[in-house]
Amino acid sequence: MRKIKIKRLLLACCVFTIIFSTFSCSSNQSEIPKERYSMNGSVSMGAVEGGGLDKTKVAYSVAISGSKQDIENIDAQEPLVNAEYYDLMLINGPHNAEIKGKETENPYLEISGSFVFDTDGKSKEQIDAMNLFQGIKIVDKDKEEYILSFDHNPAK
Repeated sequence: MRKIKIKRLLLACCVFTIIFSTFSCSSNQSEIPKERYSMNGSVSMGAVEGGGLDKTKVAYSVAISGSKQDIENIDAQEPLVNAEYYDLMLINGPHNAEIKGKETENPYLEISGSFVFDTDGKSKEQIDAMNLFQGIKIVDKDKEEYILSFDHNPAK
């Protein structure tokens, strides 16, 4: 009789352990969603032609990639300027955006443009630290907004 109780107790412990292990170790993690858009681009800064060193031109060229459906779903895009220095902007544009590779499976949105800022009295280091151009805001046809920003402090 005592052997039966021990076997029942042992069986109950094993069942409890299996049930506990199954529920506690099961993956409750949801899959991390894939980023809808990715950005690759370049930004250059220099003196304005004929404007001396008191004006800085920021020129950019950006390619936004994603699935064909996501790229075709883009409704608007906006270059993002550091709001702290918006009052120093002298010229905003021109800005151009065009979907390239429409006939392929991997279209992308190419955006380019420029800004001119009043940087009179600032050194090159101060201008670099201003991070004048920060990235692109994408608005899709579903009115969802996505901010794609540059890493201004890459690891050295």
